[in-house]
Amino acid sequence: MSVKPVAMMASSALLLVALSGLGAAAPNAATARINGSVHYGGTLNVGVDSGFVTLDPALSSALIDRQAMINIFDPLLKLSPRMTIEPNLVTSWNITNGGKTYTLTLRKGVKFQDGTPFNAQAVIYNWRWEMNPANASPRLSNLTLVSSLSAPNSHTVVVNLKSPFSAFLSLLAGRTGMINSPSAMQKEGANYPSHPVGAGPFKVQSWNPEGNLVLVKNPYYWQKGKPYLNKVVYTPINEPIQEYNALITGQENLIDFVPYQDVNTLKDQRNIHWQVMAGLGYNAMELNTATGPLKNWHNRAAINYAINRKALINLIYFGHTKPAYEEYPPSSWAYNSSLQIPYSVADAKQQLKLAGDPQGFTITLQMDNNSTNEQMGEAIQSELAKVGITVKLDPLDFTTLLENGVNGNYQMNILGWSGRPDPDQNAYAFDVTGGSFNYPKYSNPQVNQLLTKAREVQSHSQRKVLYNKAAQILLQQAPYVFIAYTPIIQAWSTSLHGFKEYPDDLMRLVNVWMK
Repeated sequence: MSVKPVAMMASSALLLVALSGLGAAAPNAATARINGSVHYGGTLNVGVDSGFVTLDPALSSALIDRQAMINIFDPLLKLSPRMTIEPNLVTSWNITNGGKTYTLTLRKGVKFQDGTPFNAQAVIYNWRWEMNPANASPRLSNLTLVSSLSAPNSHTVVVNLKSPFSAFLSLLAGRTGMINSPSAMQKEGANYPSHPVGAGPFKVQSWNPEGNLVLVKNPYYWQKGKPYLNKVVYTPINEPIQEYNALITGQENLIDFVPYQDVNTLKDQRNIHWQVMAGLGYNAMELNTATGPLKNWHNRAAINYAINRKALINLIYFGHTKPAYEEYPPSSWAYNSSLQIPYSVADAKQQLKLAGDPQGFTITLQMDNNSTNEQMGEAIQSELAKVGITVKLDPLDFTTLLENGVNGNYQMNILGWSGRPDPDQNAYAFDVTGGSFNYPKYSNPQVNQLLTKAREVQSHSQRKVLYNKAAQILLQQAPYVFIAYTPIIQAWSTSLHGFKEYPDDLMRLVNVWMK
């Protein structure tokens, strides 16, 4: 699950404003040389809102990991700023056999960062590793329909599926399409997640899981003349206000989040660019359906009714978002604007009666231990107290929070999903029985059938009907309590050039340079 403590996706319209303000960090001009209008060299300092969990795309389920991975690994296909699929390491594809066979043509002459060849055998090696249940890869749900893989030659991969899969190509633009060097995997063994080797523009120089991640230019990169930067240093800054101040004072050149309360002050800052963009994901509570009072869906429904989303948005997001009731954001063609649930204390209490818990119950809520999430936890605690549900708060570091979700060691938590362009990736692995991101352990045969069928049909209109039916069931039975679609808000120094914000929240640095 590409999760964040507070997801940063929303329904706001694209807005790009260049503003004037206080100092930004100076690049390493001593190593820069000019080639036309582009400067080579320099170190980019990037502030991120949490530490990285793993650098292996086969094992990652956190958005923060993808911030680094998108620059370490070139995916097989890439996303445009409009979230359309474009060729990348796969240069072309052919779909035959009624949508069950994909023939992928790979780019020739590409090397991994260890100098070994990127080829069809490497792709198949990665996917077979991820398809092995013993490796517990979160990518397993993405590849569950694969029946066979073959390589007629070194630059062609043939994928045969058990049934048509309309979202397959979109998977190749994400972590499923991020291919590890088989040689490095075999060499490093269990240590590989800390020493990844991809075919992207930057390679890992060093990583301290408790501190900075340092990337340097990949000398084997297939796009000649790129990247422009010599080095990228990621610094985790858990408190949003501290991250923002690090940009304003020049410690960082680029940050992945601006505190909601500070968005309106950006116009007063000189030498700072910023952007607000519609995103693909949401922020939600996950409810563990396998244990305690939350096994009864009426108790979960009570929580759903008891959350005053509009009040939370004003308190936490300062109005920079809108309420969420499903996994598909307003920017998705699968979004259903009519799907809502009212804030109602009376309905919440009625659901508690139906569950046999009219006096309520006690539950523990886990969240990331930054001020924003703790404030959200306190607000949820106050809301649920009105209907007789006592909430104990358990703030944790993000890595522990995520591990607890994966292992089912929680009752309720606050996590967010960064979203994907195809709605299948916002639903299937989260909602079907045994799905790799189904942390609530939710199981409903009807939902399984709807989401499986949505993978097989091709037209958006047919798929939308199926997704809307599944979303209605999920809203009623509430394994997730969706809270908000929140905006992507990134900011950077005016000394940074070529940076573009994307709806998937990833900071792509291959075309970035510093003056």
